[in-house]
Amino acid sequence: MPSARRGKSVSGRVRTLTGLSLLTLTLLLAAILGGAASTGSGLRTIGHDAGPQVLATTGLHRQMSEMDALVAETLLLGREYGPQQQADLTGYDQRRLEISESLLKAYRLALDDPVEQRTVESLIEGLGRYERLAAQARLLDVQSEHTAGQPPDHVVEAYQRATDLMHRELLPQAYNLTLETGTIVRRAHDAERSATSLARTAVIVTGLLALACLLGLQAYLTSRFRRVFAPALVVATVLTAAGLVTGTALLNRQGQALEEAKRRGFDSVLTLTRARAISRSMHGDQSRYLLDRFRKDTYEHTFLDKSRTIAAVESTSLPDYQSKLRANFQGLLGGLTGQDRERLFAVYQRFQQADARMRTMRAEAAIKFWDGELTQAYESYDRVLEELVRRHESDFERAIDSGDGALETLWRSVPAGLAAGALLVLVGVWPRLREYR
Repeated sequence: MPSARRGKSVSGRVRTLTGLSLLTLTLLLAAILGGAASTGSGLRTIGHDAGPQVLATTGLHRQMSEMDALVAETLLLGREYGPQQQADLTGYDQRRLEISESLLKAYRLALDDPVEQRTVESLIEGLGRYERLAAQARLLDVQSEHTAGQPPDHVVEAYQRATDLMHRELLPQAYNLTLETGTIVRRAHDAERSATSLARTAVIVTGLLALACLLGLQAYLTSRFRRVFAPALVVATVLTAAGLVTGTALLNRQGQALEEAKRRGFDSVLTLTRARAISRSMHGDQSRYLLDRFRKDTYEHTFLDKSRTIAAVESTSLPDYQSKLRANFQGLLGGLTGQDRERLFAVYQRFQQADARMRTMRAEAAIKFWDGELTQAYESYDRVLEELVRRHESDFERAIDSGDGALETLWRSVPAGLAAGALLVLVGVWPRLREYR
């Protein structure tokens, strides 16, 4: 009887240690897969769903600003600039198509948010009204057959109604839409950071517990049955340690990829695209300044306000701003570092210097300068902005691809390794339990 009780006691301890080992292995697998699922959800949101759609809607502000600027340019250029006017109208049609595609993406993103849906619907309706007003101004301009310079007052008044609608109603709505949709990405990022930290802690704790249980089981079997080691349990312990290290490393890689996609990719593209949109509106203000003698001071002031948003400098007027513009500025471009900041400042400063020269010229000379050197300075500045946007978009895509690769590796390798470890635990203890049957 004492021998039978000892046998039951030994087999009971083996079963208990085996059950604890299997339980902790299951918990380790659950912690790794839960962390992977959470990070994978963040990667899908930022990298494949909301993120790209938010970046698409960010371009909406620039497209609409360019649309209005092109209308102003066609009105400013006279009948002797027929080919260029036609090129502007072609560009206007292209922007209208791009805006339609951006609004469609924004509407799809806003399917679960009635507020955003109403914003998109209001933009669609408002753009229809803007196009009718712009077409009216264009028709009156064609009928006037004026030469290059300020068109007749009734043409300017028709354009004023169109541009007021664009700048007072539509562009603020477009910017608010970007802010609203951007919160989806920020929330996903914040939630993922918290979940990844919790998952990493859970993986480490459950992994150490699993190793402790396996080592305890191995030690008990070694001492009780006088065997140096059980090969199956040794391999199971190695697989568990590998699962712990690999799972933690892959979760870290996913988290780093998401952080890089958000910080170096998404945020940078968002900032640079906004800077590009505001800069396009600034170039439009230059043509409106030449076009509308009634609002010259207004357009000069709005140009200054937008300039301070791009590169903030303490100043009292536009000439004061342009004379004080130095490399130690703040604003949207102030957050850039290294060569990006230096390159952008150089071309932005040339754009501002060209603007300062244009404002000292008489009307006819100013229009020729605007159509030549000033527009070239703006286009050089815009090309650098576009190049940086594309580079950070590539950084964004690489980071997402890296996170997706880590997720795929995790799903493919870790569950199989831990399942094999659990099977080996059973293989290792089964011969010992058979001795007590």
